[in-house]
Amino acid sequence: LNPLPGRLDALVSSELLETARQIGNGLASVDRTLVISASSRALTTAEKMTMGDGRRPEGPLLDVIASHSQRHHVMDMARLCQESGTLVSAVMLGAIAGSGLLPFSREHYESVLAGPSKAAQASLRGFALAFDLVTRQREQAQRDRMQGITPSGPARLPTQDEQARAVR
Repeated sequence: LNPLPGRLDALVSSELLETARQIGNGLASVDRTLVISASSRALTTAEKMTMGDGRRPEGPLLDVIASHSQRHHVMDMARLCQESGTLVSAVMLGAIAGSGLLPFSREHYESVLAGPSKAAQASLRGFALAFDLVTRQREQAQRDRMQGITPSGPARLPTQDEQARAVR
């Protein structure tokens, strides 16, 4: 695969800064690209070298995602993986499926993951958590659009409590 700048239908990433980096490289576009990203961060060398807490704020990264994508879903993929006992790939697949980007039903995706092993069952759990989370986000965005509500202010990550309530 050779992605062309501004021509991606989807940009899926398991790390927030990497998502922003790819957007900065021109891969996403506001009229075309669905962005799915983990909210977790790997610290940069500069952040690690600073005495004390050298982490950069996440708000500007979230603003980049919001302003350079047609739609976006940012979630705590690490927590979903931990809760389900699976790897991030199953969670990412669940998020893609829940986004409605591809013309496949949930059952089609689940049949690919299904199997008698513990790993397959864990993958299905991770898939389901992400699928349900993104589906709820899509439904809320649709209700907001129908009511004429537009997002205001900088993007922010939901708190862990908000994400936990959304998963239930």
